[in-house]
Amino acid sequence: MNLWKKVLEAYHIYPVSIEKQTERVVKVFDGMQEYALKRSFLTEQTIENWQHVYHIAREQNVTEILPVYLTRDNTFFHKEENFYYYLSPWIDAPEITDSTYHIERTLQTLAQIHKKTRQTSRIRSNRLKDSFQGFESFCKASLDLLHNRVTDYESRKYMSPFELLYCTHYKGVCHAVGLLQDKLEKIYGEEETDILWSTSLCHQRVDDTHSKGGYLINWESGGFEHPARDLSHYFRGLTGAYNQPEKSIQQAFTVYQKTNHLTVKEMHLISVYLLNPSTYLSVLKNYTNRRTKKSMVNQVKELQQQFRRLEFGMNWVDFIQETYESKEEQPD
Repeated sequence: MNLWKKVLEAYHIYPVSIEKQTERVVKVFDGMQEYALKRSFLTEQTIENWQHVYHIAREQNVTEILPVYLTRDNTFFHKEENFYYYLSPWIDAPEITDSTYHIERTLQTLAQIHKKTRQTSRIRSNRLKDSFQGFESFCKASLDLLHNRVTDYESRKYMSPFELLYCTHYKGVCHAVGLLQDKLEKIYGEEETDILWSTSLCHQRVDDTHSKGGYLINWESGGFEHPARDLSHYFRGLTGAYNQPEKSIQQAFTVYQKTNHLTVKEMHLISVYLLNPSTYLSVLKNYTNRRTKKSMVNQVKELQQQFRRLEFGMNWVDFIQETYESKEEQPD
């Protein structure tokens, strides 16, 4: 506790109590206010980018980003024993009892941040296509790998539970990759045309633990990216279970869309991220190359979880087609 107290002195805070929350976060009470003090994962290479997030939040009045307090030296952080610490208000996080409401509120918070920091430009479709060239090659190689695995497994007299499950997934995973390739083509459109594209300040690791009371906390990985990065990452974190909240996510996205309007091409980028089979293939490769010590039961669970996420991506494509692609909405 002496180290935490030493860091707090940099903020002129003298605690009445310090409660450990995690290995890196403590809750501090000074007799008047409660604070969250974190020993971050920030490094000399990432600290400048992290500070830039808070400069943007102040300049553009992005009140949905939980602020950090300044030290007595007027800095956003305090460095102690090679670790970077920062202090923010303590936000109580009540237990989530209504997941639909929580998802909707998180997406509304994201929409506000994305809208307030949005930077729109026009880029040439061939330039965009070039940026995805390596990913296109990966998709083609993935189909070959998937085919080789199913051929190998089906040639065996007896299949393990993992191999049997994979064979039932095979057509679905191939369909997901095919949809991904189709959406890439729709993003590029005709060559030599300009595409309206946007970037916004993105959290890049958003999940339910980062969404509290209308704020997003922990911006250590924040930076300017396309909003599809945040949306797809959040959706993937919500899915994978047998009862994944598909309808709640779709409903919440319509709320997001009213605040931060995305074009259909931009929605296709969300689809591309959701249909990316890389995590599924990693589970498959770990099994094939015996690079895991997980039990057969846990490997089967992991493969099924990743397949459910791809299923969500395939259903997301249908949702976008039915709701937006056939009648692209205009901004308010």
